Amino acid sequence: MVNWKSWIWPGLAAVACLTALAMWFRADIIEADLRKRALLALEPHQGWVQLSVRGRDLKLTGLAPDEPSRAKALEIVQALYGVRVVDNASGLLPLESPYRLLAEKTEHGVTLSGFVPNEATRKQVIADLTAMLPGIALLDQMKLARGAPDHLTELADFGLAAFSWFSTGVVEISDTVVKVSGQALNPEDHEAVLSALAAPLPAGGTLGGVEITPASVTEGYGWSAEIDAQGINLAGYAPSPEVRQQMVDAAMSVRSGVKVVDGMRFAAGVPVGVDWLAASSEAMSVLSHLAEGRASIRGNVLDLSGQAATSDDFRKVQQILDDGFSSGLVLGTADIGIVAVSPFEWSASRSDAGLVLDGFVSGEATRARLAEIAGLKFGALTIEDRQKTANGAPKEFETAVLAALQALSRLDDDAEVRVTGRKVIVRGDVLNPAALQAVEQAMAEDLPQGYEADTQLAVRQVPADVLDAASCQRRLDQLTGANSVLFDTAQANIQPHSHGFLDHIAFVASQCGNIRLEIAGHTDSDGAEDANLDLSERRAASVIEFLVEAGVEADRLSAIGYGEARPVADNGTSTGKTANRRIEFRVLK
Repeated sequence: MVNWKSWIWPGLAAVACLTALAMWFRADIIEADLRKRALLALEPHQGWVQLSVRGRDLKLTGLAPDEPSRAKALEIVQALYGVRVVDNASGLLPLESPYRLLAEKTEHGVTLSGFVPNEATRKQVIADLTAMLPGIALLDQMKLARGAPDHLTELADFGLAAFSWFSTGVVEISDTVVKVSGQALNPEDHEAVLSALAAPLPAGGTLGGVEITPASVTEGYGWSAEIDAQGINLAGYAPSPEVRQQMVDAAMSVRSGVKVVDGMRFAAGVPVGVDWLAASSEAMSVLSHLAEGRASIRGNVLDLSGQAATSDDFRKVQQILDDGFSSGLVLGTADIGIVAVSPFEWSASRSDAGLVLDGFVSGEATRARLAEIAGLKFGALTIEDRQKTANGAPKEFETAVLAALQALSRLDDDAEVRVTGRKVIVRGDVLNPAALQAVEQAMAEDLPQGYEADTQLAVRQVPADVLDAASCQRRLDQLTGANSVLFDTAQANIQPHSHGFLDHIAFVASQCGNIRLEIAGHTDSDGAEDANLDLSERRAASVIEFLVEAGVEADRLSAIGYGEARPVADNGTSTGKTANRRIEFRVLK
């Protein structure tokens, strides 16, 4: 009989050993497959996960950037085929607030420190910086932490771009605020980085501050300003943003509404002993008197060229140069002329407030002469002289202006005359038809050849309300208190200067109804008494003749001469004699 036990037990033991050995080898294959599939599933977005596998059981470790990432990693591995149990032993990165990322560029390279939320962000920041600064030495001291703002990489790229224009610098990101500081490589790079930082930041970002140290210019430190009809162009160097803005403000104050183009750049290196802001202001004070021109500073030397707007401006430029400079500048060259004004225009207007003389004349003598003649025509009327001297007056311009001024003297308030080039415009109301005819005739006959007149005139109607005797006398006294009748020396001929004054006398007389008026002539004591009496009578008669022509009834007027018998001032002085040579208008009762 065969003893089967003697041979079956050894066989079973062998089978058991072989089965255990096969299962051991199969477990390695299962674990390797699970690890591979889990890592592939986690890799796109959950690279922070560290994974261990035992059989079909998985254990997750590592530090997640946030709780949703931690939960997502668990969800991904639990969904894998063949996984039995998942132990989520992962944690969270430390939370940073404020969330800071710092980059510092030195002569040795760039150091990155602070925090990033994950390895992908770290790689992207390093890759972008390397692309901006190829070959730069880079030290990565960044750590992982939670709390990163959205668009951290874009914010970092915005700030790090400044390193392209810096020799040294710092970019600091705190949450969504970007601060940039550094030393510009040169003036051009300074402007380039300012332009780049003026661009909009990535969504949610703000620029917390910019501090740029200008590059130093050791030779040729200069500045210039050019002015013309289009505006002012600034170029050259400014040592700081504050000084640059003040230089622009000074240029804008040269003329109201002037367009200023700022082409300046930042640079250190202001010459020793020169106040750069004061120097540019002194140069600008000269430009303010130029129609076109250029002021340039190189080192401490100021060069000037251009055309003064008027002779007055030319004199003011000369005065500035004569006074010298307090900013440390010295004058190099000054080539200043006077621009020819076109169109060359002059005007005068009268109102109850006074007479205004405005526009251009050819010289100081002409200006003074016109102001003096205006005083003869308008008496004590307040004269505001705004006339400026300039080049460019057409031939016989002064003659045309004198004719226009005479025309204005015969107009009432709210009237104006204007001479533009060779055209004379007269606008306003005359006080009687004879004055209208005289003004129109003068504009047709007295203007220089080549000039044309445009008269816009009307006759002012006498008010219907009649003045009583007292009011009539008061109005006449007001007129004679402000002006007087001028005659040729020792003659009875009325000077044209007084025609306008007598037009106003006639206008008041016409408002006095049938009231009779005495026209009394007076002289000074020069000459024989009989001759003075005769002269005073003839002068009174000349005035009556003028008033009658102006529309006053002749039978209401009587002339009388008192000669030198009734002085009102001392004939021993020239002023007294002038006062004594007069015509008086008296209401007869």
